[in-house]
Amino acid sequence: MAINFPASPTSGATFTNNNTTWQYDGTAWNIVTSSSPVSIPNSYGNFAVATQNTVTANTGGDTLTLVAGDNVSITTDPANDSVTINSTGGGGGGGGEANQNAFSTVAVTGQNDIIADTTTDTFTLVGGAGITIETNDNTDTITITSTAASGNFSSLTDVSTANINISNIYEHAIVTYNITTVSTPSRAYVFQQHYADSNPTLYVLSGTTVAFNLANLGGHPFVILDNTLTPLNSNVIHIATNGTVSVNSAAQGKDSGVLYWRIPENITNNTSYAYECNVHPEMNGGITVKRLANI
Repeated sequence: MAINFPASPTSGATFTNNNTTWQYDGTAWNIVTSSSPVSIPNSYGNFAVATQNTVTANTGGDTLTLVAGDNVSITTDPANDSVTINSTGGGGGGGGEANQNAFSTVAVTGQNDIIADTTTDTFTLVGGAGITIETNDNTDTITITSTAASGNFSSLTDVSTANINISNIYEHAIVTYNITTVSTPSRAYVFQQHYADSNPTLYVLSGTTVAFNLANLGGHPFVILDNTLTPLNSNVIHIATNGTVSVNSAAQGKDSGVLYWRIPENITNNTSYAYECNVHPEMNGGITVKRLANI
């Protein structure tokens, strides 16, 4: 009796008829006896991975399946008989890969620890009030800068600032002259908290610090002159309202902030100094230094 074998068989295909099995070898059908295992052309009977269990084909029709785990992708190309396995995480490179040269936990004393939940977690620094954060990818640096360091105390919510500025408290002074100006009958400086007259002669003590509050002198820069009527170039310090410090000759001729004069103790008793406006010479007055040791 003729046997009707399958048309266009592939190499390795099997066919069974009346308890007899044939296998096609690419050219002819051959009888396979019960003691002869069916070969699986162009494939592995066993698939081994180091330190893992060996995967063994149980039948000629078994299929080996590759399963992608965490951070792995698998791509097959039947046309080129290839399997491509890619990592989608780890390795420290670009393209969304997690940087393994990083800390999984960030700890701040007195705060809860920040723990990475996955390898692709991003740690974000947030600038709070008065703080700016700048990153530089080229130098791998993070710069944290305070923008709240101004000369004013108005941002403090737990104190009464009374319009105090940093220039007012730079140094303890024996007296602070809050200077104002008048324009009639002529231009003049006024020290009304201490002196009734315009452009008065001031009396100060050697070995002390005297402060001149220039906040109300817009357009009338204030200068202290020595006993030769030359602007002082030592022992004077000016503090601007933003905290900028100028010393000696650079401290003179300001119309805002506070000017501090550190009067030497060894000045001869009743030495005469003076003050004047750098723009309007008629705004001037004397300063008499009394030596503290003679009092």
